[in-house]
Amino acid sequence: MKKGAEGFIVNLIGVIPLVLGILAVFNSFQNGNPSQILWLCYMGMILMGLGIILRKSFLVMSQIYILAIPLLIWDVDFIYYLATKKFLLGITNYFFVNPELNLGKIISLQHLVTIPMSVYAVYLIGLKRKDAWKLSALQIILAFLLVFFLTPPEANINCVFKACVDFSFGAPYQFEWFLASFGMIAFSVFVLNNFFFRKLKFRERFV
Repeated sequence: MKKGAEGFIVNLIGVIPLVLGILAVFNSFQNGNPSQILWLCYMGMILMGLGIILRKSFLVMSQIYILAIPLLIWDVDFIYYLATKKFLLGITNYFFVNPELNLGKIISLQHLVTIPMSVYAVYLIGLKRKDAWKLSALQIILAFLLVFFLTPPEANINCVFKACVDFSFGAPYQFEWFLASFGMIAFSVFVLNNFFFRKLKFRERFV
């Protein structure tokens, strides 16, 4: 692929999540729910978009590690309903119970494409570091604190106050939340670093 075309594609991939993230923030305020801007996927879209446009693959990967598994779960729940007309986990119920298409639903469709686009952008940009998980972990802690202390429990942003799916280890919930969050990050790091990037021989090898 020629450099000019490649640069255009990277910029386009970066603009899409950035614009969707900004629209998500606008829509949250427009609907009178400013606490929604703390959803990790909203923050992730903006940070991914900026990282791609600025060619900061470290920043992009930090968001991929956080969002890869949660968005995959959302995708499975969404596609399952489309295929069977039955709810699986109930995560995407809000999308189907009301047939009206609105800006919030359009933004929600980013769950289907954000990770594939971002991974492809990192492939084009190149990746020299594999420790973006450090920023992921820091962001998870910060997001938890902001949501826990600044948002109403009934909003349940990032599932901080109660589980978004019916699953529990029997431990205190906040402990389970951190365990699940860090576990998903660790699994994403393991899969992407040790299989995906190396096996497919991305242009920039890890040092």
